[in-house]
Amino acid sequence: MKQYMIIGAGRFGKSVAETLINMGQEVMLIDGNEDVIQQISEDIENVAIVDVTDEHALKNVGLGNFDVAIVAIGTDLRASIMATLIAKELGVPLVVSKAKDKLQAEVLKRIGADKVVFPEVDMGEKIAKSLMFDNVVDYMKLDEEHSIFEVTVPTDWIGKNLIDLSARKKYNINIVGVKSGCDELGKFEVPADPNRKFTDGDIIVIAGKSKVIEEIALLVSEEEWKR
Repeated sequence: MKQYMIIGAGRFGKSVAETLINMGQEVMLIDGNEDVIQQISEDIENVAIVDVTDEHALKNVGLGNFDVAIVAIGTDLRASIMATLIAKELGVPLVVSKAKDKLQAEVLKRIGADKVVFPEVDMGEKIAKSLMFDNVVDYMKLDEEHSIFEVTVPTDWIGKNLIDLSARKKYNINIVGVKSGCDELGKFEVPADPNRKFTDGDIIVIAGKSKVIEEIALLVSEEEWKR
């Protein structure tokens, strides 16, 4: 089991901490704001008031003994930089830092962040995709060119299976999984059975080039408007 130090107790930091705790991981959440820590202590046991820009304070709280440090500070650039730098200097094997834009991300990477995340940007893209494509259930960006989409099955795919469609050959995409429109439990069949015929209301998980998947998603959206 890994030990996680979450630096910054805002909404992002608290959410990450609670998720890890619910997964049975050892987590400590720290922040320099006493009021914030007092409120969070009602839900999270292992918390502390720490000046996250003070190397001695972070060393005293045992930051160097943690396997992963997540710097969940987005608005205070100086604090984010200092916490990331100190975490690396103290020998934390994996440091993940939150950034609000590409410039901040570049700075964090240069000072040693092993991974930079953009929670606000990612959520903004997800919301935009769901608004643009009515049929998009979920969306995850893999890189600048590739994504994973959950979309309702196109009308002209109904009654056909993956072998009939030759989706990989025709569209250069992969159908990763399928959830039946009748499945109230919301369970996906992974990998998808190539002989299973699609039915109305099925949800499919598609991985591939973003532009190609968006074209398929847009086609389904237009079909829905016509109904």
